[in-house]
Amino acid sequence: MLTMIEGLPDHVIGIRITGKLRAEDYERQLVPLVNERLGQYRKLDLLCCIEGEWEGMEAGAAWQDVRLGLGKLGHWARMAIVSDIKWLETAIKLFRRLSPGELRHFGSDAYAAAKAWVCESDRARIGITLDPGTGILTLEPAADTALSEDDFEAVGAAIKDYLKDHDQLHGVLICSRRFPGWQGVGALFAHLKFINSMHDKIGKVAMVTNSPVGSFADHVLDPLTLAKLRRFDYDQRDEAMAWLQD
Repeated sequence: MLTMIEGLPDHVIGIRITGKLRAEDYERQLVPLVNERLGQYRKLDLLCCIEGEWEGMEAGAAWQDVRLGLGKLGHWARMAIVSDIKWLETAIKLFRRLSPGELRHFGSDAYAAAKAWVCESDRARIGITLDPGTGILTLEPAADTALSEDDFEAVGAAIKDYLKDHDQLHGVLICSRRFPGWQGVGALFAHLKFINSMHDKIGKVAMVTNSPVGSFADHVLDPLTLAKLRRFDYDQRDEAMAWLQD
């Protein structure tokens, strides 16, 4: 049985599952609501609470689940699964990096944390500073926080806002002692999409890092972009900024 969780922000779809899921649960409640909300938002978040032992789903419900998941693959941002089922927790930990959005498991005693996570509005964890005088954007990823789709959306929004009044961003300084990696495949694709959309709008890119990814970017990404890309050691931030300003 599926019931909707009320009182959530409009961008969050909340469902509570008990017993066995039926196809009509999807048809009458979930699918119409998802389609309606996608008319208002580019991406949605999901709060799914599974109470007790899950008895699975009918064949029709399984098809609806696949259709809803694959058909709206790029439209799910954060997905919180609240359950005490051990095999489900293990499966989420194994496959969450393959999820197009962010997928997390929460125990039933952490419902409040799950709700707060999917309802959060300010999600970017990357430091963003844009100097309008020099046209240089400084990005500082946290070394212990993997890059997310939200980070790239926030960076893209900052650049697009600057480009409303300018033809090009003079330079980008990316400063992080070590590259934090991506939260999942969705964040990786967001990164590639960002490079593709912005590669001809940026004059220079300076990577200030001790991570091997700096050398990788210098040799592999540079030929793929129109921007001049150069790597600096982490203690050469001033030299990197001088190179961007030259």
